[in-house]
Amino acid sequence: MTVARPVRWRLFRRLGALAFEASPQVFAILSFLAGLVLLGSVATPAIGGRLEALLSVAPPFLIDLSHFAASLAGFALILLSAGLWRRRRGAWWAAVIVLLAGVAFSLLKGLEWEEAIELALIAAFLIPARKAFDRRSRLDEPLSPFWLLMLVVAVAATLWLGFFVYRDVTYSDELWWTFLTDRQASGFLRGGLAVALLTVLVVGRSLISAPGARSHGPASAADVARVAALIERADHAAPEAWLSTLGDKALFFSTSGDSVLAYRVIGRRWIAMGEPTGRRDERVGLLWDFAALADAYGGAPVFYSVGEGLLGDLATLGLAVRKVGESAVIDLATFSLEGKARQNLRTAVSRAEREGARFELLPPGSATGLAGQLRAVSDAWLAAHEGAEKAFSLGRFDVGYLDRTPLAVVQQAGRIVAFANLLPGRGPAPVIAVDLMRHVEDAPPGVMDYLFVRAIQWAKSEGFAAFDLGMAPLSGLEDRRLAPIFARVGALVFEEGGALYGFQGLRAFKAKFGPVWTPRFIAAPPSTPLAFALLDVALLTSGGWRGMLGLKR
Repeated sequence: MTVARPVRWRLFRRLGALAFEASPQVFAILSFLAGLVLLGSVATPAIGGRLEALLSVAPPFLIDLSHFAASLAGFALILLSAGLWRRRRGAWWAAVIVLLAGVAFSLLKGLEWEEAIELALIAAFLIPARKAFDRRSRLDEPLSPFWLLMLVVAVAATLWLGFFVYRDVTYSDELWWTFLTDRQASGFLRGGLAVALLTVLVVGRSLISAPGARSHGPASAADVARVAALIERADHAAPEAWLSTLGDKALFFSTSGDSVLAYRVIGRRWIAMGEPTGRRDERVGLLWDFAALADAYGGAPVFYSVGEGLLGDLATLGLAVRKVGESAVIDLATFSLEGKARQNLRTAVSRAEREGARFELLPPGSATGLAGQLRAVSDAWLAAHEGAEKAFSLGRFDVGYLDRTPLAVVQQAGRIVAFANLLPGRGPAPVIAVDLMRHVEDAPPGVMDYLFVRAIQWAKSEGFAAFDLGMAPLSGLEDRRLAPIFARVGALVFEEGGALYGFQGLRAFKAKFGPVWTPRFIAAPPSTPLAFALLDVALLTSGGWRGMLGLKR
């Protein structure tokens, strides 16, 4: 007994804590139902005899005003239910006030005492639960798609009910100006119009807003320097961690400051680029904290271009995962130019060097002194490809960014004709990746093959375990009957989307180096359409719709 009793008490405390945690969701449902009740009562006539009794003590204008106010209160309660569900302090305060006001409106519009008691009881139970609503309110927080749907359905059902009840009332312009005592349908028309307009405003604002985008914009110069130093001392840093130093993303640091995630906010989605960088023991905690931050703004966390090693942690967060492509990763321990399969690479190397090409691997900090030559190569490459600089998931020409990591260059007759920056990762089996790749049109044929071969050989001599040639988007997706629609559409785009983007050509170019194709994934909450999240990534990378459609030069 002495052991069982503490166990029971711990169980009761745990159950009590769970009930406390669930109370915001319970009150959110009650608030939603209360709002429905108020809107339903506005859409239907008062119970027989009560309106006449009320007229003996209250002026018609007050009754009419209360009827209109009750419709607004009902709408507000439905709207506030979303904030209660998210544990907002401001929603708690507002819900208490609106519920108590609803009690008065229910009585003043038609002596609806049953309705008033229901609202008063909800308020009476909600007031002591104040501590359960512990999150700071955010005025810029939009409604999620689920709550938008619930709001639209509730308002549409109310309007249908009102039109059905008053179907026998002949419409005339006078209905808009007649008091309830003459025609109760007029009150429904006024209240219904106000609620319908408010619904349109709320839906429109929620669809176009980006919660937290302004306050979580590009990192400051100090934070960029901070993340660059963090990468150098990190337990684990994937090569794409260097993209954090471009200054085009926000940075989310762990409490200790020893780990970081780079992300951007677009619409309702908070998109993290790559995996956490820093201490391995902080990885899971950082993922949870980032998800909580996005949730605090009413957004959804999305993790783009993550590898298989992170899938277990993302599953722990309850996220849905889809494959978005494959990275071409060369195992440096086995890489060789020997054999028939590498004949084309040997030919490219020999031909480039016969025409005077010379490879050089420059250490970090070399780009500044060569800025003029490098920019000339970059500008010529962009002009030849009729393209614009990318962002987010890819690097761009920026001397400060190129200065941070090794730079592979090919020179011919004393001038640089091709270059690529290399992004070294950190970890037990470090990977180095290629990012920005540029060359001039009059460079020796096969110059990029030559550059990559020499860069791969250099990385092997430096002790790197693998060389990442980058991702082939949508590669490896299966168009099978049982495959998710996301994968089937992606596979179709990969096969037929050559006019939009050279998916197959990019994969074929990388395949000649004999890589191991490793899958890359996108992860998001199940309620988030992954196709839209991937579209957001494309927009961020291309710099908007004009860039993605090839209209931006």
